[in-house]
Amino acid sequence: MSALDDGLEQVFGTVEPPTVIPAHDRPASWSKPATSYRGSHAEIAQSRDTTVPPRPPIVSGRQFLNEFKHIEPIVDGLPIGRGTVVSVTGATGSGKTTLCALLEVSLYSSRPFAGREVTGGSVLVLAGENPDDYAMHLAATLQEHGIDADDLLLCGAQGFLVMPGTFNVSYEVDDIHERVKALGIDLVAVFVDTSAAFYVEDDENNNVSMRRHASSMRSLTQLPGNPTVFVLCHPVKNASKDNLTPRGGGAFLAEVDANLTVSKDDSGVVTLHWQGKIRGAPFDPIRFELVQTQLEGRVDARGRPIYSVAARHIPDERVEAIEAKSLDDENRLLIAMQRKPGASIADLAMASGFTTGPGSPQKSRVHRLLGTLDKQGLAKKGRTGAWELTREGRKAADELH
Repeated sequence: MSALDDGLEQVFGTVEPPTVIPAHDRPASWSKPATSYRGSHAEIAQSRDTTVPPRPPIVSGRQFLNEFKHIEPIVDGLPIGRGTVVSVTGATGSGKTTLCALLEVSLYSSRPFAGREVTGGSVLVLAGENPDDYAMHLAATLQEHGIDADDLLLCGAQGFLVMPGTFNVSYEVDDIHERVKALGIDLVAVFVDTSAAFYVEDDENNNVSMRRHASSMRSLTQLPGNPTVFVLCHPVKNASKDNLTPRGGGAFLAEVDANLTVSKDDSGVVTLHWQGKIRGAPFDPIRFELVQTQLEGRVDARGRPIYSVAARHIPDERVEAIEAKSLDDENRLLIAMQRKPGASIADLAMASGFTTGPGSPQKSRVHRLLGTLDKQGLAKKGRTGAWELTREGRKAADELH
């Protein structure tokens, strides 16, 4: 263990395995954290329980306006102000963790995000939902940008910090504040992955509980540096791309300053936009592609390579090219289905020209395209289980000749 690691351990303490508390055993008040650390800060906990909040002041309108602090955007052109809470809502598999990994690395390394200048600084990631999955996304993102993992070591007043596991944010926020302060760094951003992982109540539709949960997320803006807090959220059940608001009803949305959305279309293009709430000027959709990456120097238990994905910004002209290629692939499949009715997935792949280098059929590609054609009403599964063209599909195929 290096001297630097020794120093970090002295500040952060040794993390013990998390104590998982079943939902039915959780006390309503949550007087104890879900994850405990060796060497608890009794004084902090005691002061937290006994401190009475000060009464709000009454000031003149002039004084109120004179004390107004200008919003400092940490990404140019986006409604992401320092000290604000921003939800990032997307369905499972939409790419929100991958996209946020790119934003984290951009902020830490002071590199542009999607061509936009950023305010560089230290980053803290609360990796609660799936720390191992997040580790692979982070490794792929670093590799994509030519950054060595050793560069994430604490260096002077700059740090990339990760807290794996779940805990009660309201209980631990003062302790996190003291430990970050002891490192002598100012945070530019905190990422919470995900809101659901750190929700300590049982009912996500309880407005009072969700408001309390949102308040605990806002408390993280009081960490050193007055960071922006990004809360990765799952959308409401059965959400469409036009209804990507955070799960938990209006109470949670009312407490955040902006709701960014992440969605992925049938061509694989990931779009960053906003819905429901924004404080600042609206912005045009920003698009990315997910690039598969073989992680260098990492293998699984059987010695096989490990793959993950990284997000890469794509300009509008490339988006048009990708969408045009996707349409071309759909057209090729329509013609193949017209010429080979009742064909297997493998036969359709071969007839469409979807093969790998050795000439093997790309069946997964055909499955994805069939799903797209199904949504468009151009193809459906027949009684025998084989895919077939609908009336509209046959008409579309005829028009391609």
